[in-house]
Amino acid sequence: MREEEIIVASPPSERVVASANNASAIIAVSLAFLTAAAFLLLVFHANRAFQLGLEAAEVSSDYQARGMKAAIEEDPNLKKQYSEEQDTLLKHSVELREKSKSAKDEMRLSGYAAILFLLGTAAAVAALFARTTYLVYAGILLGIIAMTLSIKTLL
Repeated sequence: MREEEIIVASPPSERVVASANNASAIIAVSLAFLTAAAFLLLVFHANRAFQLGLEAAEVSSDYQARGMKAAIEEDPNLKKQYSEEQDTLLKHSVELREKSKSAKDEMRLSGYAAILFLLGTAAAVAALFARTTYLVYAGILLGIIAMTLSIKTLL
């Protein structure tokens, strides 16, 4: 019987490590892209919170100006008109302040999500260099938590 020689480029144990490293690299790159998206979402929420705060301040100052005009005005019809406008502006100002507070809370959650994505990416990259799967699992877990926070800010 003739013996055939089997040539293997690398032992099976090294091939498994290579595929695990490829998976770690894919996970690290995926988390890096999600980190970039999370920071863009953070910038969006920060800009929205700033704009709503600015608009609330403008309406509040207009409310105060209407109060001064009503105090100075001698015509009773204009006084009544200013006080009615002042009531409307007060309601609008309160609504805008609540929206601004909500936007600041969303910005805070979005910031936490971005930090968690960043930590998850760092864990996945460390797993890539350390050739261990435990850090990959930690990175995936941090990514899942961060994704949950990001989705919560969008709803």
